[in-house]
Amino acid sequence: MNLDDLKALTKGVAAPAGAPSGTENLNSFIAQMRARDQQERRRLLGMALILFAVGLVFMVTGASRLTGADVVGLGMILSAAYICLKGRWFARVDYAAPAREFLAAAAWRYRFWGTVNLPALIPLLVMALGGGLTIYHMGCRHLSDRGIWLALGGYAVFFVALCVFAVIVSVKDWRRETAALLDEIRQRQQQLENG
Repeated sequence: MNLDDLKALTKGVAAPAGAPSGTENLNSFIAQMRARDQQERRRLLGMALILFAVGLVFMVTGASRLTGADVVGLGMILSAAYICLKGRWFARVDYAAPAREFLAAAAWRYRFWGTVNLPALIPLLVMALGGGLTIYHMGCRHLSDRGIWLALGGYAVFFVALCVFAVIVSVKDWRRETAALLDEIRQRQQQLENG
């Protein structure tokens, strides 16, 4: 039996009617990504709005007296600005780009952390400074010099522990919500590379 004999046998065989073609499958994935990007953008902009409002309240209440609350508010407003910037990444997606470029951009958007996220540390450090100023100004009224330094040290340990806890919770949350999507994006990239 040679190959021409098999052609005749498979002439009437076709893919099942319900099976999506490669193009339909990719179009379905792009539609899913578009919905996910819009959802992510709305979530980020909602967080930014809340942070901006709370930061503004801190700045207004802290401006009347020297407490450090205004610096905490400034840190919150800077965080809101960074989150708005990150939300724009989800608004500027080119869904008509070639599949390789689209998947590479999607993998970049949904990764957990990258160097592009380093500016997020600036608002965090500003809020840490504002908290330290608050501890210092409150300690000046009620504590000795040694007590102030102990309070600032305790605050620094608490703040670092809080940041570590936040990173751990964020990684777990990212794995639960986004890691599967990133794995699917990478699988599709691998399929495109393999042919």
